[in-house]
Amino acid sequence: MLQRKTLSILLIMLITSAVHALQKDSLIFINSENEFETAYNKISENKVYRMLCVPVPLFAISAITYDQGDKFRTLRNTHVPNFHYRYDDFLQYAPLAAVIGLKLGGVESRSSWPRLLVSDILAAGIMATAVNSMKYTIKRERPDGSKNNSFPSGHTATAFMAATIMHREYGLTRSPLYSIGGYTVATATAFSRQLNNRHWLSDVLAGAGIGVLSAELGYFLADLIFKDKGLNLPNKLRESAPKGGKPSFLEFSVGYSIINGSIEIGKNIRLSSPGATNMSVKGGYFFNPYFGVGGEITALASPMAFDMSLYTGTTPSAKYDIARVHADPTGIFSFTAGPYFSLPVAGKLLLGTKFQAGYSHLVKNEVEMDFVEKKAPYTTLNNVVFMKGENSSNYILRTGLSAIGIVNRNLGIRMFVDYDYTFLKAPYQLLTSLADEKPIYGESHLSKHKMHYFTIGATVTALFW
Repeated sequence: MLQRKTLSILLIMLITSAVHALQKDSLIFINSENEFETAYNKISENKVYRMLCVPVPLFAISAITYDQGDKFRTLRNTHVPNFHYRYDDFLQYAPLAAVIGLKLGGVESRSSWPRLLVSDILAAGIMATAVNSMKYTIKRERPDGSKNNSFPSGHTATAFMAATIMHREYGLTRSPLYSIGGYTVATATAFSRQLNNRHWLSDVLAGAGIGVLSAELGYFLADLIFKDKGLNLPNKLRESAPKGGKPSFLEFSVGYSIINGSIEIGKNIRLSSPGATNMSVKGGYFFNPYFGVGGEITALASPMAFDMSLYTGTTPSAKYDIARVHADPTGIFSFTAGPYFSLPVAGKLLLGTKFQAGYSHLVKNEVEMDFVEKKAPYTTLNNVVFMKGENSSNYILRTGLSAIGIVNRNLGIRMFVDYDYTFLKAPYQLLTSLADEKPIYGESHLSKHKMHYFTIGATVTALFW
């Protein structure tokens, strides 16, 4: 009996001590979390930070990708090589035209007409000066070779300046849908400049940064000039994520993939990739602050290298030697869906992950060779198709980690790292002979495409709470 009482007392003491320790640890964790959130929010509310938090990452990514233009151009040439539409010449002005139209229609905005015009003129002057001084100083050749004024993209700068004006006038004062609409149009303009083969990726990233920064500086200077005069509507939307908010989102993203994998054609032929570029559209609906579902549509293009060290075959004709080998880029189009997970670390910082599965489609590609005759007159046969690959489809698995820094309630910057795995078997034919200089192909076989790739990237995210 005494032993039972003693054990009971000891058990109660242990439980009490454990509860006390947990309470103490919880308080320390909560205090630490609160301190982190307070510090993070203090930084994010700084005026300089708010002006630079979007442009600086865009400038940084532009600098990183400046010498990688051909890789991103490959994406366009693989999936839409004949794209050529001039609508972006007009689309760039759409957000600004919408602002003027809304004001003329009697929809009150943040600023009076004089204050709005001064803000816009200052923003346009800063943007035009920055863009044109860089264009004619750097003198970068356009992808289509037409002119040497590619960097930065003036169309993109104009579009993002106009979108930021709409965001300041209507997005922060009336509805976030105005901001989302404006930046969606601006993003579409940036994509179109690349699809039309007029700009490199780094051009449009720098242009977007200049456009946003120019508008922010224009409003900063106008605020100094007018102070409180001419303010019709104050900013009424909360700048941070709402407590208990559901971080549903829509975004366009650009990334660079590091590939670990190869395309195996027969026993002695292998194509390998040094890396790939991709663009994607992503969206997710959250049921609570932590869990949601969504999907992604991604287009990827990877330059391929023919591994001659493994090739033990001979030329399809005793008359010729192999002079050059060129492999078409591998294009993969995929759709995935699955759960998203989010963890609010602070009022303006979200961490996330995802687990998805879906459909992967391989775009047909070819391997070309140039042949040179072994003896005089040394005739050359150029661009002879050595391997003909066909379309193929199979499954793809995708996961990843991300962090979202919230610029305002409905706008964030996401940095992400994704991992994809896909296994494809594509039909192919190999050149067997050059009888009378005419290519003859063998039977169809299946090539093995087993690819693991990590994708790093950044994107502007539209948030719907």
